[in-house]
Amino acid sequence: MSGVKADDLLEARALLVAILDPAGQIRAWNGALAARTGFSADEVRGTSCERRIAHRDRGRFLETLHRVRAGESVLFEGFWLSRSGPPRWLALAAELQPLPDGQVEVALLGLDRTEPERTREALRDSEAKFAGIISIAADAIVSVDELQRIVVFNAGAEKIFGWEAKEVLGQSLDLLIPQRFRDHHRVEMKTFAQGPVVARKMGERQADVWGLRKNGEEFPAEASISKLEISGRMLLTAAMRDVTERRALEAEQRFLAELGVRLGESLDPQETLVTVAKLAVPFLADFCVADLVEGEAQLRRVAVAHADPAQEAAAERLRRFLLAPEGPSLGATALRRREPILISELVPGELESVTQGPEHLAAVRALSPRSLIAAPLFARGRALGVLLFVGVTRRYGPEALRLARELASRASSAIENARLFEAAQQALRARDEVLRVVAHDLRNPLNTIGLAAGGLAKGGLDPAGVRKRAEGILRSSARMGRMIEDLLDVARIEAGKLALARAAIAPAELLEATIEAERLLAVAAGLSLECVACPPLPYVWADRDRLGQVLENLIGNAIKFTSTGGSIRVGAKAEPGEVVFFVADTGMGISPEQQARLFDRFWQARGTDRRGAGLGLAICKGIVEGHGGRIWVESVPGQGSTFSFSVPMAQAGENLASS
Repeated sequence: MSGVKADDLLEARALLVAILDPAGQIRAWNGALAARTGFSADEVRGTSCERRIAHRDRGRFLETLHRVRAGESVLFEGFWLSRSGPPRWLALAAELQPLPDGQVEVALLGLDRTEPERTREALRDSEAKFAGIISIAADAIVSVDELQRIVVFNAGAEKIFGWEAKEVLGQSLDLLIPQRFRDHHRVEMKTFAQGPVVARKMGERQADVWGLRKNGEEFPAEASISKLEISGRMLLTAAMRDVTERRALEAEQRFLAELGVRLGESLDPQETLVTVAKLAVPFLADFCVADLVEGEAQLRRVAVAHADPAQEAAAERLRRFLLAPEGPSLGATALRRREPILISELVPGELESVTQGPEHLAAVRALSPRSLIAAPLFARGRALGVLLFVGVTRRYGPEALRLARELASRASSAIENARLFEAAQQALRARDEVLRVVAHDLRNPLNTIGLAAGGLAKGGLDPAGVRKRAEGILRSSARMGRMIEDLLDVARIEAGKLALARAAIAPAELLEATIEAERLLAVAAGLSLECVACPPLPYVWADRDRLGQVLENLIGNAIKFTSTGGSIRVGAKAEPGEVVFFVADTGMGISPEQQARLFDRFWQARGTDRRGAGLGLAICKGIVEGHGGRIWVESVPGQGSTFSFSVPMAQAGENLASS
């Protein structure tokens, strides 16, 4: 603009022109600038040019003015305010112009670039929005050029693949694909780029899409691919979603559904654990061990399953070991803690701490365990067994522990249902048997009553004959009454309605009275019945008649099942807070299997030897427990049995029964 007069500039029609004094005050501007802003030259003359510029660009304008005053020629671009409508984007060259009087002024000369700038700004906004969406997307978004080199790698891709964008940009897409799929994938990408389809779901021609993480781990994915031609160059973009967790959840649901079906096929506890162990391999474990609790003495191994057929023999060796619940094994520890135990990674020396002895350690070590989960089985507070899941090629974490807990819960329910079913079946069988026995036993006295009554009805009997038949009727009716009362007692006990008239009772007096009442029966059976010398005993808080009923029942059983020439000893001893009564015989004894169910109702320990309805011991148990005591038996087959029961002592202040 040097050498061009200000008047000539102002006459320019196409150019935008403004003349300022060195301080930035407007001296003049031409019609073209007035037309763009809506402000005439007269309106703006003498005002600061800074006020005509959009606020956001004023700082740059003042900097431009400062540089121009320093002798520079500067291009200023920014938004100028308009009287109506949006601001206009003006691009103006600014420089000093000398005046004839030696002064200077600032000349601004340029063009209106509003429309191109708005187009560029819209493009920048669009690009920024696109970049923002891409950057925050949870899915992996990866774009490649025609040579399948990575040009876009968003934050989602960084999280899923484990690479940082700066590590992979410019690298081949092969970096993200498992080796076995790379050749096929290159061909598929090339075919897609040349085909007419602009977008489609990936994996349509194969079962799965797989990605490769930085750490070498492969993962299943869902993916779609699209293409876009920009300036004659093809850009291919894939959006991928890691479906590892979803696939795992779907597989877990299928597994649990199959487990539910299989568990419903059997009502045998052992078969249930065999099913669980087989299904757990290889879904949850490389091999699985299942133990069933038997009594209180040990865990019995009922199932061992291994995913590797070559290791089945080594796994089967684990069946030899009987694990005590109080032992150091992981399963026993889980049972004691009543919760699953997870060992994610075995460390040196840890295997020794969860095995019982060198032989057991060697058998376990031969299977090369890496990770362990022990899941105890409980139902209604009762220990049923334990499942041990072992990982050889896998490492267990919280998800595996959660699934093991769910598996153990379902197995526990199935085992408990099996046991409840068996108990119900046994109860039905016992009920039918006791009804048969009761019917038989009631029939005998009823027949006696019928015969006696028939004889009386015929008449012609002497007084002795009448008395004899009457006594038979009384004995038979009393026997029937006792049997009916026993049945009623069982019903009362089960309903929790057994009435107890308690008082402070002297144990020695109770023992003496009961033994005397049973002595004739013992003598008739050829047995000796004696009261063991008792030290002074404290009073007990009890129902005298009910406690006598327990003693009579126990002594009566001892008389029934002790051979002629044997002996029965009855006594009591003081223990802290209670008195323990006992009845010991030299009879045939009771096997451990029978002892476990001896006090069950509708069950008899003597097998086919049915002497009564089999309700006596169940009634004894109900009476003793109603007093807050306990009853138990100690017996050795062939050497006799000792039945004991405890009764709480009478406390100070409780009324003493009269002697």
